[in-house]
Parts: sequence; structure tokens; C-alpha cells
Amino acid sequence: MLRSAIVLVGGKGSRFSNIKSPPKHLAKIGGETIISRIINLLAKNNIEEIIFPLGYKKKFYYKFFKSKKNQKKYNFTTQKKKIPNKINIKLFDAGLKSTKLIRIFKSIKYLENEDFLVTYGDGLADINILKLNQIYIKNNKQKALISTLKKRSQYGHIVIDKNKNVKKFVEKPLLFDPINIGYFIFNKKIFRYFFNKKYELEKEFLYNLIKKKLLKSFEHKGYFYSIDDKKDLLIAEKKLI
Repeated sequence: MLRSAIVLVGGKGSRFSNIKSPPKHLAKIGGETIISRIINLLAKNNIEEIIFPLGYKKKFYYKFFKSKKNQKKYNFTTQKKKIPNKINIKLFDAGLKSTKLIRIFKSIKYLENEDFLVTYGDGLADINILKLNQIYIKNNKQKALISTLKKRSQYGHIVIDKNKNVKKFVEKPLLFDPINIGYFIFNKKIFRYFFNKKYELEKEFLYNLIKKKLLKSFEHKGYFYSIDDKKDLLIAEKKLI
């Protein structure tokens, strides 16, 4: 079973707040931080250890995770010794200029298991990670998994014939190609084999997996909100509470 996860945090988050302000991952929706919502989701899906590779604004994360109140409320521990029935949180400084791919690579040595989930720290979804893992197991753990979502366009689309006549108007149609919502499953062997410190996660790294036919998709059919700025936060808050 999938027991380990890496949550990507530590970026500047300049679209959300200035460098001296708390990171967006600690912003609240309905009284719960984005990061605590992600922890709760992972816990419900049997994740037992979560690695947070830190960078910018790390003091805010340390304060949140070292809080006895938060540890009790969200049932996690930051102690090195594993405590039964508690989520084991591991924090480390991955560097200010580390890319997402490098953050994952640096996190691997802290993982107890060979297979692991990776997710962005600013995406909220009700994704069924257990089902995601089932697909991974069906492929004998020899292929990486990526989660996708079919999304509606934010625009009205016009269908035009070859003579430039408008044939019809479609209000916010369902787009044919799904989007990446940032829940991946990798194993250490495949990840290390394709890792290159000059690569980007969503570019060269995933592209090389695709070329070798080593990337499978899982279609998520629930909600997904990516929190990039405060407008996104307000939209998510309206929908989730």
C-alpha cells in the first residue's frame, strides 16, 4: 500500500503575498489552513509519512508544525521516532532556489517506502488516492501515475465553418484535453533513473516518461481548486464552505 507522500512547498508565492508574509499554504478556508486540508486528505487515504521540502518562509512552516495544538488537532508528530497511529511529518531545508524536481529528489532519502505520492501544496481536491494507487498496482508499480481532470473552459466558444460563418455558440464547453491537477505516484528507482538536476518536473522529466511510455493517467471527477492568488482563495472558499 502507498504510505508516503511529498508535499511541495517553499516557493516565494509572490502572487499571493510578499516575502515577509505567511505563505499561501497556511491561508485559511473555513477556519482550516490549505496545508491542514491536504494533510487530512492524505490521512484519509492511509498516508502515514509526509515530507515537506522547505525553502522560502520556512519559519512559518516550523511554527505551524511544531505547535502542540496543531499536532494534537491533526494527529501528526514531528519526532524522529515513529509513533503508531500518528502521521509522521518530516521537515527539511531544500534550499531557496531548488526546483520542484530537485525538491522531490532531495526528499527521497527521508522516505521509508519505495513508492511515494507527490502533490503540490496549493491544490485542493477530493481525489481518491486509494483508487489512484490501485491503477499503480495494476501496472506492477512499473509506471508513474499522474492525476487529471476534465475541465470546462472559462470562455464561450464559437464554432466557425470554412467560410467564416458562425455555426453555433457553445457556452463554456468541456475541454477535450484534461489538465494536470498535481497528484503523482512514483517509485524511487524510476524517479532516480530519469532525474536530471537541469530538468523541470512538468517539462523534460514528465516528457521523458511519456516518451518511454511510463506515464499512466488517472481521471479525477471531483472538485479541484488551485490557489495561486487571493482571488483563487476566495473562489475556493465560496465553493468549499
